[in-house]
Amino acid sequence: MKNRNMGPVYIMLATLLWSFAGVAAKYIPWHPLSIACVRGTVAAITIGCVRRRWRVTLTRSTVLAALCMNATTVLFMFSNKMTTAANAIIFQYTAPVYVIIGSILVLKMKARPVDIVTVVLTFGGISLFFLDHLGHGKLLGDLLALASGVTFAGVFFFNSMPDANPQDASFLGCALTALLFPALFFDPMLASGPVPWVVAILLGIFQLGFAYFFFAKGVQQTGAVTSSIICTAEPILNPIWVFLVVGELPGPLALAGAAVVVASICFYNIMNARRQVPAETVE
Repeated sequence: MKNRNMGPVYIMLATLLWSFAGVAAKYIPWHPLSIACVRGTVAAITIGCVRRRWRVTLTRSTVLAALCMNATTVLFMFSNKMTTAANAIIFQYTAPVYVIIGSILVLKMKARPVDIVTVVLTFGGISLFFLDHLGHGKLLGDLLALASGVTFAGVFFFNSMPDANPQDASFLGCALTALLFPALFFDPMLASGPVPWVVAILLGIFQLGFAYFFFAKGVQQTGAVTSSIICTAEPILNPIWVFLVVGELPGPLALAGAAVVVASICFYNIMNARRQVPAETVE
């Protein structure tokens, strides 16, 4: 019998690894496309080695999920360079809100009270972020971060389709970043020394590759409620690492907005998981 106590540990390891994306993006002086290319390509190789399979079954949903994952990676790197790490990661974690909106508009699902409350509170929190950055020249970065939340929602939306394969989509999404290889020839900062290369490669191996492995292993042994709560630690830890390493601190309105958004998404994940998972599996 598998040790269920290890499930939350695996998910926490994945969450910790994911949380270092912001500080790595701030530390590496390369163009965002270069970071996305190296990180994603290395991650694809790592995932392929871990799962011992290099072929993917191309279905419509798998391809769309992979494209959304690829776009999320690129947008996240751009937004990290153009706005605060807190804004970049918090806006990406607004994905459940767009899943709710997409489900109502596209799948014609009936909105529940928890859906409406989550959407209203989340957009209220987002408005505080934009108010914090008015006149500070970071609005474009905020908009790109917001777009990464939309594409991240697409990853979940298309992975939930009947013909989807999340494992193939994750591998293909990372592999597609190799198409950005020409961008490396136009990035003069690649010659800034070996340390950024080491950080970018480690980012691909651990922050995407092994994090994917740990998460896939952990969710098999952990209740959905516990998983959703643990994963909410990422948007909290991400800006903390950035503050400790580069000293970047969001403004008071942004911090208030972050608290509202994280609390709203955490509440929605818990309520949604309790609704979908049988009582005996909820931890």
